[in-house]
Amino acid sequence: MKINLLNLQEGVNNFNFEIDPQALGDEEDDEALSIFDSKIAADVEIQKFSDKYFIKVGLSTQSQLVCDRCLDEYNQNFQGSFQLIYAKHARSQSMDDDYRSLDEKVVEIDLRQDIRENVLLMIPMKRLCAEECSGLCSGCGANLNYETCHCTAAMLDPRWEKLKNLKL
Repeated sequence: MKINLLNLQEGVNNFNFEIDPQALGDEEDDEALSIFDSKIAADVEIQKFSDKYFIKVGLSTQSQLVCDRCLDEYNQNFQGSFQLIYAKHARSQSMDDDYRSLDEKVVEIDLRQDIRENVLLMIPMKRLCAEECSGLCSGCGANLNYETCHCTAAMLDPRWEKLKNLKL
């Protein structure tokens, strides 16, 4: 994911990449990136103005996941984007995360780290096949999305049985 700055023309430059998710990982991210079973499409637009580079990156991929509530497999599409600014001059110490200063001798920009970070941010913390997923019955294990539970309506934990008889 290296972009050669010497080959860029003034104005808008477009690039399309297909990235193997495992090529983005390092030792700590390998497991997280393993959920992606297809390549990641990266659409990169670089606007060059003198010694400034305004970069917009759109990411998309898909994966087959397992729902955390009902344990069914489902396909999910992932979409993400981010923007960066690279400039070949020093800037004050109040730099933000989207601004990168380049040394005058730098001839290429490597977007691998930024793409990896944004791909990792696309992974949901809770994987759900649908927002309204009913999950599994805690008593019989029935998938409540497809069938009704055959358990008694109020299975009470035996540890709480004596509290049932208390009245206020």
